[in-house]
Amino acid sequence: MTLPVFLTQTPLAGATGTITVGPEVAGHAVRVRRMGAGEELELIDGTGMRLRGTIQEGTPESLTLSVTEVTEEPQQRPRLALVQALSKNDRDIQAIEAATEVGVDAVIPWAAQRSIADWPAKKAHKMAAKWSNVLTAATLQARRTRVPELGELIRGTAVTQLVTPTSRVIVLDETESTGLTEAVNDLGQGNTTQDNISQGDIDQIVVIVGPEGGITPAEIDALVSAGARTAVLGPTILRASTAGPVALAIVQTLLGRWK
Repeated sequence: MTLPVFLTQTPLAGATGTITVGPEVAGHAVRVRRMGAGEELELIDGTGMRLRGTIQEGTPESLTLSVTEVTEEPQQRPRLALVQALSKNDRDIQAIEAATEVGVDAVIPWAAQRSIADWPAKKAHKMAAKWSNVLTAATLQARRTRVPELGELIRGTAVTQLVTPTSRVIVLDETESTGLTEAVNDLGQGNTTQDNISQGDIDQIVVIVGPEGGITPAEIDALVSAGARTAVLGPTILRASTAGPVALAIVQTLLGRWK
């Protein structure tokens, strides 16, 4: 049986002996999970650290653990980023939730030219907080140690700023003939093992998913001119909620991270 896992604001690196965490963990562990002295749990700090410990004493405000083990999971290279176009009916939320479970390292919200949904200035902070909460909850559900980074909202063709000398950007385009597998294979010159790519100059692979109305020709042209490449995901048309997670799963498999 897997141990319950909680996200703490307390840094876990170098923890030994005992550690005390605050109400962000204690409240849920004691009040909701009804956990008490002698029970084991895991803590993550969202930056790659995982701690296993046994409760010594606890209240809803504070929890003291005897540290059993502390491990650090290194950041995988290249990182995987998802540019998710804002979509109606919370399909963008569904996409970033599943992408977190798949293993995405960064999520960037994109107000594409055909996005029906938007983040007006007066609501942008609230919407960003909503996305952040989804990423955190999905991280815990997936038992990951790192919470994906949430980037700033990008609008229209400004998405081209993500094309850098150390990033490779793949735009999902249903009109393209080149498949995603071929596009990713080209990154590793025909050998897409994680070692092969990590020894090169690629720090990040970015997958761009447009809104359900599609990415405009102007956006495609701007991205391709900046150095991005287009690829088709498959023979069927996927919703905005599924295209990104499916694409990321394919990339993870090609990188050798999924068996």
